[in-house]
Amino acid sequence: MAVISKIYTKILAALLAFLGFSSTVSCAEYGTPSATYKANGVVVSETDSTPILGIQAVLLEKSNYASEDNFHKISTPTYSDNSGNFNVKGKTFPRQKILYVELTDIDGEENGLFAGKVVEADFSNVEFKGGSGNWYEGEAEINLGTIKMTLR
Repeated sequence: MAVISKIYTKILAALLAFLGFSSTVSCAEYGTPSATYKANGVVVSETDSTPILGIQAVLLEKSNYASEDNFHKISTPTYSDNSGNFNVKGKTFPRQKILYVELTDIDGEENGLFAGKVVEADFSNVEFKGGSGNWYEGEAEINLGTIKMTLR
């Protein structure tokens, strides 16, 4: 019985080795490929080009699993400063070419009532920097320039 067990063990070991299994430690990296995307710009009033304080900026990507207008957030909200400058960053799959920045007036009448806006951020020709050479592609940054928001 012991001889049969040894034969089965050797056959099983040979079969597993043939299929690519081994007892050595694998150098495989686990996780999901990712990259950091940064977008910045300045929000101003369309009527007089004055900077707008307190506009919420969120980085979005389109969902591949729903209708065309289905976006989901890939960043935490940031807010424009006294000069209207905003900076937003998020992490997602590294092959995204087009992301979106959603700009929302959330402070009510305090700095004027502005209509929300979604701006396209095209990362097609942007170079990634600081990648790990493995799963992390690095950071890509884009300046969206001056974005005019209209009063409601």
